[in-house]
Order: sequence, then structure tokens, then C-alpha cells
Amino acid sequence: MTARVFVVILAVALMGTAAQAQEFGTPERSGAPNAAIPCSSSDDCPVLTLDDVRRRVLATSPSARANRLEDDRAAARVLNARGGFEPALVSGYEYKTQDDADKLNVLRSGVSWPLNLPASPTLKFDYRRGLGSSIDPSVKTSRVGETRLGLSFAPLGGFRTDKSRAALDKARLAPRRADALQARKRNRLLLKASRAFWDWVKARQTLEVSRGLLRLAERRQALVTKKARAGQIPAVDSVDAARTTASRQATLEKARRTAREKRIKLATFLWEEDGSPATFRYAPPDLDMPAPVDTTRRADAVETALARRPMLRVMDLKRQKTEIEQRLAQEQLRPKVKLEAQAVSYTDSPLNISDVKVGFEVDQPFFSRSRRSEVEKTEIALRDLKLKQDIARRTVRADVKSALAALSQAHRRAQSAQRNERLAEQLRRLEQRRFEQGQGTLFVLNKREQSLAKARKQFIAAQISTLKAHATFQWATGTIADPYVDGGRRTGSDSPRE
Repeated sequence: MTARVFVVILAVALMGTAAQAQEFGTPERSGAPNAAIPCSSSDDCPVLTLDDVRRRVLATSPSARANRLEDDRAAARVLNARGGFEPALVSGYEYKTQDDADKLNVLRSGVSWPLNLPASPTLKFDYRRGLGSSIDPSVKTSRVGETRLGLSFAPLGGFRTDKSRAALDKARLAPRRADALQARKRNRLLLKASRAFWDWVKARQTLEVSRGLLRLAERRQALVTKKARAGQIPAVDSVDAARTTASRQATLEKARRTAREKRIKLATFLWEEDGSPATFRYAPPDLDMPAPVDTTRRADAVETALARRPMLRVMDLKRQKTEIEQRLAQEQLRPKVKLEAQAVSYTDSPLNISDVKVGFEVDQPFFSRSRRSEVEKTEIALRDLKLKQDIARRTVRADVKSALAALSQAHRRAQSAQRNERLAEQLRRLEQRRFEQGQGTLFVLNKREQSLAKARKQFIAAQISTLKAHATFQWATGTIADPYVDGGRRTGSDSPRE
């Protein structure tokens, strides 16, 4: 190697060292390995964090808003069930004449009020007036009519429950079931949004590594080409530099396409307050791995999951609903006996009681096949639910243990990737020093730079895997929405009514 050629190569290496220190230098160890970069050279975009995404999803996402409608559905069910115990007015009037005389002149008006009490009591107030020449004798009254006030009840059945009370008891479970259903859908939505967010961050960080490599290759190519045209170095060096630039340009385009796809996917979770799609223009945050989870406290995590996972709460409420249906079916096996007593007044004063009317009614099938069938069906449903609950609890335990294992493995992978990145950086520096001393080649130095970029991308991927595993662990224990739920109230502009 001639002295002139060595001087030229040394100058190229020194320029590459300066560019590398600017474009591809090792980040400060006190911070994250890949700092957030503005989304363009002219705009200083705000940094989008995972907490921002989650809060915005719960506040503005149509999925979250539709999820909160469960509260309104539950309130409607309770309102409908309470209608079984409201007073009802029944009135009617019939009038017919013949030869200018009343043939039929009947007025009926009454109020029936079922009470939410054992034995299914019902208060009844009734006024009747039946006049005319062709009226049914059982309907005929004096000119002032009859006033009746009485009570009907079922002495043999209805002490534990009846249809109206069972409907109300099941409806009262609806708000708790709505909360559990919302929690389940909310947790799934947050997990999906979290994964989309970290995929976007990974793509952006990887893009910046590829972009730094390309800028370094372009600067070297420009210098090498200039020297080759001047005849100072062989032309093959400029061809090799151009090939390196083209290869890194292809890598950058692939990373850019991936980043665009991940940005589009994440943008589907972000909406404006008015329900329109949000404009996505953000920079990714710094990467900070969560603190390692103490795997020795696995039992605590499992207990938390068993108490917090919404799917178990939904199944428990379904079991309570089936138990209400079972009590109703068992109650209907008893003979249906209805007793009624009324005080009757034949004057214009309802308090002037002069007669009492009593009666009873019995309704009992001989074999009660359909009623016994309902009891058996509810018993089968309860046994089926118990088996499903056992499976669900085991699934929850498996989810937690799997999430803990994945999180522990991800932490170890990230630590190994970090050591690999540091060693790759050390090799790159040593190769740079050898090249400056004339003992190395530009080809080998490029290989060391490629290895460093690959190690950094692997470190980024390992960090993202750790963060996604942490989100999965939060979902598995049912705590992913805890920072965004205050006393059962969801954050957002349209929280449900009390």
C-alpha cells in the first residue's frame, strides 16, 4: 500500500468516525438506548406514551363508548322488573239503550297493587255499578254501586320467591353483571391497544437505527466517489460504497413500510372527543423496561387474578341468576292456592262496610311434569356452571403462570441483548481503531457497523417483548385498567349515570 493511498483511506476513516459519532453513536447509559425522535425534521411532535394511549382509548374510542352502554341496559332491566310491582288501573264502561230505556249501563273501575312480600299479596280496590233491564244478575248493583277493598295472597307458595320477585332479583344482578362485562371488554381493549402501541414504538425505533446507518453510508459514498473520480483510490471502492448504500436504502424502505403499517394500526384506537378519527402525528417515547416481577410471589398474583378477572365475576353472577331460577322452579312445584277476601260497601261511602266476600282458587297439575322438568333443568345448569367455573379458574391460573414465565424470559432476553449490543459496540470501536491504524479494511468496518445495528435492533425487540409481556401480565391478573378506574367509574367524558 502506497503512502498516498493510505493517507486517503485514513481520511475516509476519520470522516466516517466523526459521522458515526454523530449518527450512530452509542446512547448514554443513563437514559434509554433509543431516544424518541421527532416525526419529521420540521415538526416537533409530542411524545405519545402508553398511558396517553390507554386513557384516550377509554375516553374516546367507540368501542369503549359502546361498552359503557351496558350500564343503561342494566338500568332498563331493573326498571322493567320493578314494573311488576306497580299499581295498575283497570276501568271500563258499557252503555246500551232500547226504546229510550237503559238496557245495559255498566261501569267498572279498580286498582290492583301487587306487593314485593312473601306469599305474593296483592291489594285490590274495585268500584262497580251495573244498571239496566238486560244486565247479568251477577253484575247488577244498586244505583250508587258497590265498593270493594280486599287482599289476595298465596298461602302455600310464594314465600321464597315468585315470578315477579324472581325477575326483580335477577334484574338487580344486572348492574354488577354490566360492570363485569365492561371490565372484561375494557381489559381486552386495553391489551390490544397496548400491543399495537409497542409494535409501533418498535417499528419507529428500528427505523431510526436503519436511518442512521443509511446516512453514514451516504456520506462515505460521496467521499469515496469523489476520491475515485480523482484517481486517488481504485474505482472498485466507489462501487462497494454504492452497493452498501443501496443495501441500507432497501433496509430503510422496509423499516419505513413496517413503521407506517404499525402507525396505521395504532391510529385505529385513537379518536377525537367528537367521535371523528384522530390525526396521528406523534413521536415514540424512550424505552424503559418495567421492573422485574418477583416470581416467588406467584401465589399472590394468582389470588389477585382469581379475585379480579372479570370472566370469573361474570360466571359467578350467572350462577347466582341460575340459583334464583332454581328457587322459582322449586317454589312452583307447590300447589298454587290463591285466597281472597274483600270488604264490600253498598252505599256511597266506601267505609260503610256491610258485607264480606271471600274465595279461593286451586291450580295444581296431577303429575307436574313440566314443573319438575324446570327444576331438573336448573339443577343441570348449576352443575354445568360449576364445571365451567372450575375450568375457568384453572385457565386463569394458567394465564398468570404463563404471563409470569413469559415476563421472566423476556427480562433475561433483554439483558442478554443489552450485553450483546455493548459487545458489538466495543467490536465496532476496536475495528475503527484498527482501520485508523491501517490494519483493517473498510469492508470489515462496514460489517462491524451492520452487526452493531443488528444487535441494537435485537435489543429493541427484546425490550418491546418485555413491555408487551408486562401488559399481558396486567391483563392476566385483571389489573390492566386499575389506573383508569376510580371506584368503579370509568375515565372519560361520557361516564355512565348513577
